Amino acid sequence: MNNVSYYSQSIVGLQSGKVLACELLIRRQLTVVQNSKPFSSNFFIDNLVELTNLKITAVKKIAEQRNVWVFMNFSRCEIANISFNLCSNQLSKLLAHTQIVIEVTECEAKHNEVIFEKNLANLKKHGFQIAIDDYGVGLSNIESLNSINPDFVKLDISLIQKATTSKANAIKFYRLVDLIRNRGHKVVIEGIETKEQLLIAKKTRAELAQGYLYHHGSVKMQQ
Repeated sequence: MNNVSYYSQSIVGLQSGKVLACELLIRRQLTVVQNSKPFSSNFFIDNLVELTNLKITAVKKIAEQRNVWVFMNFSRCEIANISFNLCSNQLSKLLAHTQIVIEVTECEAKHNEVIFEKNLANLKKHGFQIAIDDYGVGLSNIESLNSINPDFVKLDISLIQKATTSKANAIKFYRLVDLIRNRGHKVVIEGIETKEQLLIAKKTRAELAQGYLYHHGSVKMQQ
């Protein structure tokens, strides 16, 4: 794991602009960035324990600097993996000092849905908050809201981008945020990169926002 590191990107209160949370983002070291392929699902599954240990180190460093929620990604395949309970038990030791949000992402590989649901229930029982990532594309839809019942819903970047293309699309975006919030979920608008996108986002009732307009995610969180 010498060739990857975790960085944090700020997540802010949409109306206040204050940093309330951050997300851990994985990146390759600069020496291996060129000609590198995207991380595969198997990479995260095969290195689940090692990557979790890097996340733990990153969370501890964040906790030393500020009191914020920490979002971290785990795919359905990882959560359904035989090693995940070991990882979640280690992560749960951090909950006394840090609020942790597990972002559930989709995965290409096959997984056992029964084990996924069991381990997800254990995460909630231990006190982890749950988020759905990239909502609005792929399998992240109303059905996933029903099955996962997350605390947070992170809207895919394509949704705010499309909202800027016409008044009709902006209205659809506002209605989507209202629909999700009326179900009792907090909304994070991802991918805010322009002032136009921020203006549309602020007209919604979403609680949180994330994107390069706020922060590029350049703070390395472990040595």
